[in-house]
Amino acid sequence: MRLLHLKLMKFWIVALLFFIPSHSFAQRWRYCLLVAPESYPLRWGEREPPNADMVAMPPGLDTSRTIPTSPRCYKVGKSGFWLSYSVEDAGLVGGLFVVVWDEITGETVWQRYYYPVWREGVVSLDGLVLPSYITVLGFQVVWLGYGSMFTRFTVFVVLDAPKPPMSPAWVSLLRYSCRWARGTSNLDDAAQAITFGVFFQRPGFAYPRDTASHWLNGTTFMLKALLDEWNAGRWTDGNCADVSCLTMLALCSVGLDFSVRQLTGTLLPPPPYCGRNCPPPWEDGPIGFHFHTHDICSIGSDPTVDWTYKWWAWGWHQVCVLTGAPDPPSNDAGIWDPTAAQKEDLNGNGYRNPPAHHPNHLWWQKDYWQKSHTQVPGAWLGLVNEPIQGANDPQLYDSGTWKCGVSAGSWQP
Repeated sequence: MRLLHLKLMKFWIVALLFFIPSHSFAQRWRYCLLVAPESYPLRWGEREPPNADMVAMPPGLDTSRTIPTSPRCYKVGKSGFWLSYSVEDAGLVGGLFVVVWDEITGETVWQRYYYPVWREGVVSLDGLVLPSYITVLGFQVVWLGYGSMFTRFTVFVVLDAPKPPMSPAWVSLLRYSCRWARGTSNLDDAAQAITFGVFFQRPGFAYPRDTASHWLNGTTFMLKALLDEWNAGRWTDGNCADVSCLTMLALCSVGLDFSVRQLTGTLLPPPPYCGRNCPPPWEDGPIGFHFHTHDICSIGSDPTVDWTYKWWAWGWHQVCVLTGAPDPPSNDAGIWDPTAAQKEDLNGNGYRNPPAHHPNHLWWQKDYWQKSHTQVPGAWLGLVNEPIQGANDPQLYDSGTWKCGVSAGSWQP
C-alpha cells in the first residue's frame, strides 16, 4: 500500500511540473546539439577564405549562430552519441522524440522517445550505430510540451577522414559524393560508384568540342561555380582534366586518397600525315601530335546507344589513380576514368561504362592504355586505337601525378 502511495505521489509531482507554467510562454529551441567522441570538420563551400567558411561544431541547432543548423561528418559504424538540448516552454518537463532516417532512401534507421525529460538536459542515444556504408542521415528532434516543435540537421557518413584537398570536406560536394557512393563500404565499391556517379550525373558534364578545360583556374578547380550550375539544372562543358579533378575531389571527400594523372604515349604526326582525316567533325581543330582513341562514349552521352560512340584525337589524357600508385609504364596501378565509357572491358566482354578499376572489372594502367584483344587477333582494347604503343607506354605527361587546389571563388568558364 505504501509503495502504491509513493508511486502516485511521483506521478502527481511529474504532472504538476509539466503543467505549472514558467514565466515565459514562448516555445522555442535554444539549442539541440549532437555530441560524439569524434567527428570530421566540414566547410560549407560557399565563400573564401576557407577559415571564414567553416561549419560550426558540434552539429545540430544553435540559435546563437548566424547559421543555426550545422551538419556533421562521421566515420561509418560510429556510435556513442548524446543529444544536448534546451527549450523554452511553459512547462518544466515534456517529451523528446528523436528519429534518424536515411535521406537518400527515406528508410528509418533509429528512433527513441524520452519522457519525462526536463526542458534542458542531455540524453544518450543508446543503440544508435551509424550504418557501415556511405550515406546521408537526417536527424529530427521533436519537443512535445505545451505544444510541439521540431528541428532537423544532417549527418554525412563516410569511409574515413576526408583527404586533401577535401580536408575539410565541403558540404556542397558531400551532398553529391555520398549520394553517388551510397551503400558502399569499401574502397573498390566506393571508387567505382563515384566514377559511375560522375559519368551518369544528370545534369552534369558534357565533353566539349574544343576539348579544353573549363573549370580549372591554373591548378585550382573552381568547385563552387561548377556545383552552382548543376544545382540550377544546367549542363556544363568539361574535358578530362575537369572531369578527373571533380572525381578526385569527390573520392577524397568520402575518405579515399586519390590523385589525378596525365598520360600520353607514342603519338601520330599532325594531319594529313597521321593517316586519317582528323580531327573528326565533332572535334574542333587544329591538332598537333596525337593518338586516336577507340570509339568511346564521351561523358554527357548515353553509353547504351551505339551511335554515341566516336573516336577522338588527343595528345594526352587525364585519369584518376590512388595516391602513391606506381608510375607508368607499370601495370600495377588501377585507373578510374569517368571521361568516357568503353564498349568492352579489358577481356573483350560487353561493358558500356567508364573504366573503374574493380575486382569485377580490372583496369590496370598499361592495359587500360592499350591491350591486345584476346578474342580478335590484331585488334586492340583500352583507350588507344592507334598508333601501336611501345613497351614504355603510357608515359607521364606534363604535370604527371598531382592534386588540384579547390576554390569557392567566382568563375566564368
